[in-house]
Order: sequence, then structure tokens, then C-alpha cells
Amino acid sequence: MNLLGKTFPKRFSAVFCVLAAVAYLPFLVGIPSNGLFASVERVWHDHAFTLREGSIKAGDPRLVLLAIDDDAVHELGFPLPRKVYAKALEKLKDLGAKTVVFDVLFLENREGDAELAAAAKRHGKVVQLFVAEKPQGADKVRVQMAVKPLKATAQYLGSPSIGQHLEDDGHIRTFLLFNPEFEDPILTGKPSTSLPAAAIASYTGKTLDQVLKENPADQMPIPVLNFRRPLEWLKHPNSPPTEVNHSPYRTISVLDLVKDTLSKEQKEALKDSLVVVGSISTGYFDHYPAPFNSHMPGPEFHLTAIDNVLNGDALQATSRLIVLVLVLVAAWLPYFILRALSPALGAVAVAAVLAAMLGGSLHLMGRGTVIYPVAPGLTLLVSFLVLTVHRVLTEGAEKQMIKAKFGQFVSPEIVEELANDPEKAKLGAQKREMTVLFLDIAHFTTISEKMGPEALMAFLNKYLSKLSEVMLDRRGTIDKFIGDCIMAFWNAPLENKDHAKDAVLSALHCQQAINELNKNLDPGLPEIPAIRIGINTGQMNVGFTGTERKLAYTVIGDEVNLASRLEGANKFFGSSIIISEPTYQGSKSAIEARYLGRARVVGKAVPVPVYEPLAEKGRLDAKWAKALPVWDKGVKAFYDKKYEESLAVFTEFAKLMPGDGPGELYLNISRDYAALPPDDWDQVFNLTAK
Repeated sequence: MNLLGKTFPKRFSAVFCVLAAVAYLPFLVGIPSNGLFASVERVWHDHAFTLREGSIKAGDPRLVLLAIDDDAVHELGFPLPRKVYAKALEKLKDLGAKTVVFDVLFLENREGDAELAAAAKRHGKVVQLFVAEKPQGADKVRVQMAVKPLKATAQYLGSPSIGQHLEDDGHIRTFLLFNPEFEDPILTGKPSTSLPAAAIASYTGKTLDQVLKENPADQMPIPVLNFRRPLEWLKHPNSPPTEVNHSPYRTISVLDLVKDTLSKEQKEALKDSLVVVGSISTGYFDHYPAPFNSHMPGPEFHLTAIDNVLNGDALQATSRLIVLVLVLVAAWLPYFILRALSPALGAVAVAAVLAAMLGGSLHLMGRGTVIYPVAPGLTLLVSFLVLTVHRVLTEGAEKQMIKAKFGQFVSPEIVEELANDPEKAKLGAQKREMTVLFLDIAHFTTISEKMGPEALMAFLNKYLSKLSEVMLDRRGTIDKFIGDCIMAFWNAPLENKDHAKDAVLSALHCQQAINELNKNLDPGLPEIPAIRIGINTGQMNVGFTGTERKLAYTVIGDEVNLASRLEGANKFFGSSIIISEPTYQGSKSAIEARYLGRARVVGKAVPVPVYEPLAEKGRLDAKWAKALPVWDKGVKAFYDKKYEESLAVFTEFAKLMPGDGPGELYLNISRDYAALPPDDWDQVFNLTAK
């Protein structure tokens, strides 16, 4: 930047045009995610919807979300019994619902399959899920179908993930009804069918071949989701006005349907409708950020794609070649403006051009065309500033910038180190091996229900402050607080070769901090019974994201999601801390840990080995020093399929460590398997909750 700042306008304009062209070459070969302004363009794309909210139409009234909500889960359990789905399907048929789409996985045989299959057969227009995934490093696609009775009675089957492209910032903005990368497991020789494609075929009465012909798998540019304006729907017919669901599509609780408590309006809305059955219950649904909802449920993405196709108004991205031309024009425009006008009038002219770019982009988006003003606008602005202002970046200014950006994320010592050596502060987006930690307070909902708002905030602030201090002391970076949850990561912004070790030691020290806090409670504050922590190490993307007004230094990627899932896996194992294999390998020289087994978490096809750290190296207490060899012996016998031996060993372990969650888990399983050994268990724990 300094070099360009010293170059006079004529030379700079030429150099800038060349650099802009090179920077935009990836867009010309269809890889916009690698573009120079891709991150900011995504932010603009999302804000363009909110800026136009008043003119955006609501969802198609023919589309209905039958929600598995918190009340349904509380009364009926999760997963819902298959007989409940069967009853719901019968009700929908009676009320005239034309097509019913299950955004629910039925991959294992369970009680009630026959009833649900019979209800689906009677209805005739039911769409079921299949899952098609290609595990990392695998050659073949792994396909999981709905159980045979449900597969046989489904009119069509579609995959929930095929049509949605998850971008590296965690958003879904584009969709394809058919994926040419995978062959459809039902329609030989055809590209894989998405759930929305199957729903559209069923609802319109077209064949999948007709839908494919109208929406080719290789169509370019890829359609962009045209999100609808959210409305307020009462959670239940008799709910107070404050208890609403915000969604573009009429949302009806499955509980009201099966209990026959629907309103007249709801019953009328279901006639001739396309119903998507999916979960919006807290902790039991997939969600992604969207323009109008930071946690938009997965079923609403399917409904949006269906809506766009039925109404023919999906957004179309403009050619990147046009954007490149606009960038080149914007690079040269300040040169001509400054030749004709004074700097002050030139600034007014540039501001007017920028306003026209933004307004034009919003207008075109309203007419179905996506063209981002970010690259041309930033090029125009930067070119004008560099050509008119001598920008001198002093060391003191650079230090202040670094302190402002990182002061809220990392410890003062790291901030000072970054300020003294600005080269270490790599502010751009990076991909590197990192370790991420999720910490959650166990039973927080129960605790919070017993406290007033001021006491609750005081309680949270006290505990979160202390736990954050522990992480910062071990060179961690606090990403964010999500209610009672802390998300932190290691190895950014400063490189830290011991990032896995520091993260795990932080987790152990957090347990010690909780014990100390519980010993010295302020009057009125409850004890924290336990904390749950999940830690994973892997390749992640780190950098600033957000808007120009509010930026967050954050880490994203699939490995981040795994850490979150491992935090939830503690509920299954009865453990306090769970770490992945890469984290264990990076920290085992500093900790004592036990092997918990292999787990297949929600959303992951490939199982991962998991461990529980117990103490720092050489600091096991006397009880664990005696019990750990017994644990290892029991685990070995269990996975050698010597279940009677493992039962005896874990019985001994239970006497040494009464109340230990993982010990009770293995004791119970050993007892079951000693009585009736499994025929085909792959020695993987399949976790069904997040």
C-alpha cells in the first residue's frame, strides 16, 4: 500500500487496473469464493435483503412448515415416535395437504414404521430423505436410505444437502435442484435429486425428468436464493401475541395437528398445500445464518428454494466479466474526475457515483439480478483516496489500529507483542491449523429459571470473566460468548506451536477455577454443578467478518463444527471434557487422559476417536492413579469383544470411581453385551443429539 501511495496518478492508475484484472481472474473461471472482495460482497448481499425488507414479498401461502417445536419435543419426546408422524400424515390427508415432505431422517428401523408407511401409502404424495455423502479421502459416495417400508411408500426421495451450497462463512446463498457430482441412487444415470426437486415434482405433478429439464444440474450461473420477508405466526392457536415464530412461511406446530387444536385458518391453509415437516426445536435442528434470521432452520431453506422455483423468481448472478469491466472503469474514473474538478468537488462526485452504485445494485436485485457494487465501489474509493491524499502510516497509528482490533479478543501481553511487531498481525483471512474450544455450563437453563435478570447477569459475568481469564492466560483468543457458552481458539492471531496443549490445559484449569468459584460464592449466586467442554484441532479459516460498523475476529470451518459437537457429546458419555484425536496427539505430552471410544457425531459420516483429559501430566490424584490402569484394561477387553471380562473390570472400576459417567456407560453396555453380544456393531457410538 505504501508503494502505491508514493506513485503519482498516471502510473498508479495503470498499475491498479492491471492488479484489478489479475485479482478478478478467479471470477472469470467460476471461482468467486477466491475473489479479492468475496467476503465483503457476501456481507453486502445479506444486507441488501434487509435494506429492501419493506419491498420483499412474504412466502408463498401454499407452502407450510409443520414444525417439530419445543412444545412438541417436551410433550412427545425427541425423536418423535413414528406413530406421531403417522398420525400427523393422516391428519394432513384429511385436511387436504397435497404433498408432504419429511425433512426428517428415518435411517433406522423403529416402532411405528409400519403405521407411518401405511399412512404414507394412503396419502400417496410423500417425499422422504436419503443422505448422499462422500467422506473425506473416500473414493465412493456413501448413501443412506430411509428404512425399507418408508422408502417403498414414498413417491420420491431427495437429499437435504445436495441442493444447498454451504459457503465458507457458514451461509447458504445458492441452490441446485440436482447435483451432477453424484449419481442418483434411485434414478440410474441421472444426477442426484435434492429434497426441493422431489417436492416440486410431487406438488406440480411433473416427473423428475421434467423438473431436471427445466432446472439443469449444470446450469450457470447457479441460482441465488431469493429470501422472503419473515412474518409472525402464533406458536399455537391460543398463544398470547408475544409467543410467535418468525418465518416467511406459515408455521404450524405438529403438536397442534395431532391434538386436533388447529384454528380454522390453519386448517384452511393446509388445503392443497405443500407441507415440509422439520424441526425448529432448540438444540434439535440444523440452522444457518440468513439475511433475516441468524439461525434460520434448515426446513426454511428448502421452502425458500421450492418457493423460488414455483414462482420462477430465483435471483440470477451477473457475469463476473461485467464486474471486471466496472472495476477497470472505477480504477480510472478518479483520474478523470480530478483533472476536471477540485479535490473537494471530486469527493462530492465520487460520493454521488458510489451512492448510484449502491442504489442501482438494490434496484437490480429487486428485479432479479445480482450485481455487487463492492468491488467497483471499493476500487473507485481507494483509487480516489490514493490519488488525492498522501497517506502516511506511522508506527504509532499502526499500533493503535492493532490494539483497537485485537484488544477485546486476546490478553494485553499479546496485544503489546502485536503492536511492537505489526508483521505478526495478519489481519486478512487465513487458513491454518488451529485448536478451537467450546465451553458450556451444565444445566444452565435450570439455574437461570431460578434467578432474576440482574442476578442472572451477575452470575454469568462472574463465571464467564474468570473462565475467560484462564483461557487468555494460556494464549487463547476469545471468539464470542453465546449465552452461557464460551468459544475460544488458539494459534491466531499469533502463531503458537503448542496450541493444542494450551487449549487442553485451559480446559483443565477452567475446571479448577469452577471449583474455586463455588467455594467462594457471593450471597444469592448458585453453584455451577459442572461445565462441558469440547476441543478439536484441524484446518480452519480465521479472520475478520461482519460489517464496516461491527467486525468480529472469528474462526469458521468444518473442524469448528466438530468441536461444538464434541462439547455436546459429553452428555452421552457423561464426561466433562472431550477432545479429538488431533488434539490429543498435540497435547498428550502434557496431560493424563483416557480413551473414550469412537463417536460419529451429528452431521459427520466418519467416526472420530475421542478422549477425556483428566489432569496435567504427573498430577493425577491418588484415586485416579489407581483407577486409570483399570479403565485401560476394561476398554481393551471391551474392544477385544471380551464382554464378560470387561463387565468384571468395569464393575471393579465403578467401586474405585463411583458415579463416573463414562464408567457407568461402559459398565451398562458391557452388561448388555455379555448377556447378548451384538452381531454387527462397528464399535462406533452413533450420537443422535448435538
